Amino acid sequence: MLGRKHLLMAASSLLYLGPLLAGMARMGWVAVPVFVALSALWLVVMRPAQWPRNMARWTAAIVVAAVAQVAVNTLIVVVLFAIGRGLAGVQAISLDISPMIPVALSFLSVPLSRLFWDPVTADVIEDGVEDALGPIPQPGPMPEPTPQDEMVKSLLALPSDAEPLLTVDALDVALQPPLGETRLMALEEVLDEPDTDHRALREALILWATDLHRPVEGAVPGAQESAFSIAGHDPALLTLFAKRALMLIRAQPELWTHFPDAVDVSCRIETSSPPDLQAALSSLAIAIEAASEAA
Repeated sequence: MLGRKHLLMAASSLLYLGPLLAGMARMGWVAVPVFVALSALWLVVMRPAQWPRNMARWTAAIVVAAVAQVAVNTLIVVVLFAIGRGLAGVQAISLDISPMIPVALSFLSVPLSRLFWDPVTADVIEDGVEDALGPIPQPGPMPEPTPQDEMVKSLLALPSDAEPLLTVDALDVALQPPLGETRLMALEEVLDEPDTDHRALREALILWATDLHRPVEGAVPGAQESAFSIAGHDPALLTLFAKRALMLIRAQPELWTHFPDAVDVSCRIETSSPPDLQAALSSLAIAIEAASEAA
């Protein structure tokens, strides 16, 4: 995740490199509104929570905050443009480039930033980190997370095309002790419903549960069994689970109690399934059975 933040910073820098180069290319001040508009576009794309798509959600506070953001970015653009013109004049550094190059660089910042960073999923991670760093609760009965739990609600609200790896990071935050097991149960309760989609969340949960590098200590009980259940009868998700789970059970056979029963895995093999899925499920069932017998 740290690497993605560095990539985001690099992509964001292009947004401000554009007006600087435009000033060094001695473009007129009429170009400034173009860069201001591009900076506003970046804010809309990368900060959706602060720029609601639904007009009904635009309160007076949100309008004031949006205007303030645009004003700050406008000031930055003007200063960078002026610095560029100053460098071109005082230091005799004048770039002989097409006016479209600085504009293209600033525009390229928007899709690159969105490629490297999913702001919707990142909000879930930040919320989870804030919860984790919050005040230590007083001793007392631990509330059981349900589909109404804030972290569970945030995960279930993720779009179906959310970035899988960032969603895995969000799950890693949400499923930490002491509420990890009950939150996983709450997610499974919703995802087991046949009429629900949550494609990205299903894929991310399978990736999370079958991660070879996740330590055995502190593992959420039944995580692999939950991932198997959530995969349902979807060939792509089942194949993803079976192949990754097979590597995991072979590397850490002591986790076999967290896996589905070998019989249940075998029962998921259908003659109409792709051959590679049938082979993966069959191998997984054999590996689970072997691990249980060796225990």
